[in-house]
Amino acid sequence: MAVQITEEQVQQAETRAVAAEEERDQAARRLELNPYSDVAAMEHSEAARSAAQLRANAREVRAAYERQVEEERRRVSRPVLEKAAVGEIRAADREIEGLEKGLLGAVAQAEAALVVLLDAGVTYNAGVVRHAQALAAAGLDRRGGESGGEETSLGEHLLKVKGREFRRVDPGSVAGWVLRRVAEERLGQFHYLVGALFSAHVTAEDQAGWLVEKASKGQ
Repeated sequence: MAVQITEEQVQQAETRAVAAEEERDQAARRLELNPYSDVAAMEHSEAARSAAQLRANAREVRAAYERQVEEERRRVSRPVLEKAAVGEIRAADREIEGLEKGLLGAVAQAEAALVVLLDAGVTYNAGVVRHAQALAAAGLDRRGGESGGEETSLGEHLLKVKGREFRRVDPGSVAGWVLRRVAEERLGQFHYLVGALFSAHVTAEDQAGWLVEKASKGQ
């Protein structure tokens, strides 16, 4: 249970602050009469410090008391307010459950779509590797004609089919690019997701410029 502050305690705190301020003022007058007195200077410094502390404490006690009074006022008036807003409460009760179900359904759909996207990326990569290896095994490299395949010294599989170049993509970066694109369109360019997914955006554009271009055009 929270400690209750009484009006009497507030008055006592303020009375102590006033007394300390009067003592501070008296010390200031003594110092004014004896400006070179170390004792007077020390007494004034101590009185000023005490007055400042007690005044700050009095303000805190007063503020806490006023918050307490306001909270009590709200508590007492709560039933009246709830009765007056019964229509709004019923409307919220009816609608929010449906909105919650809609959000959960959208999350499930987005998750399913994300699974499809990532799986498609994995399947695409496997196809690039398979055809690159097959063409290379047939004696066709990428440099001698319109179609061929090779594996670089870094283990990267490169494929050329009828003049078009293909290589593996990072499915996660493609998914990040899609999310960044949607976030920028629906939430604005300054939303944190737009900045957070910039690296994925750059990787997707670098690895699959053709995909980014066609997806951007809705093809």
